[in-house]
Amino acid sequence: MTQTIQTNGVAVPDQIEIERTFPVPPERVWTALTDPGELARWFGTAAEVDLRPGGALRFVFGTSWDVSGVIEVIEPPRRLVYAWEADADVASGPGTPPMTRVEFVLDPIPDGTRLRVVESGFGALPASIRRSSRDGRVTGWTREMDHLVAYVTGEGD
Repeated sequence: MTQTIQTNGVAVPDQIEIERTFPVPPERVWTALTDPGELARWFGTAAEVDLRPGGALRFVFGTSWDVSGVIEVIEPPRRLVYAWEADADVASGPGTPPMTRVEFVLDPIPDGTRLRVVESGFGALPASIRRSSRDGRVTGWTREMDHLVAYVTGEGD
């Protein structure tokens, strides 16, 4: 059950969930999610990934935006969890941007892979960015998952 938080009288769900299916094995999707060179082909313009629990990651989206985070869980090729900046421009403390948690779960299905992406923690964000962060991530993940499908199926090259 998704928790809902009130922000200025408007309900804001604590998490978002997006699911896609791919006609390729989980190992192929896993590589696209974790290899910096592959990430840069569909998720932003550059990526740095230290693929281990506690490892740092950074995604660059052109010249306008980049986001950093820390890997929490890695279970190749089935599950990846990291915390990342919800809004690098709004610090909740000295130099500490508010964070959300992203979980990728890859399940093999008869004709490929089902990928579920859950981003949570919006309810813990400062009220001033809670709704805009969540709305921005819904738009962003929808677009990026479409890019990932195109990339791993060869339609995005």
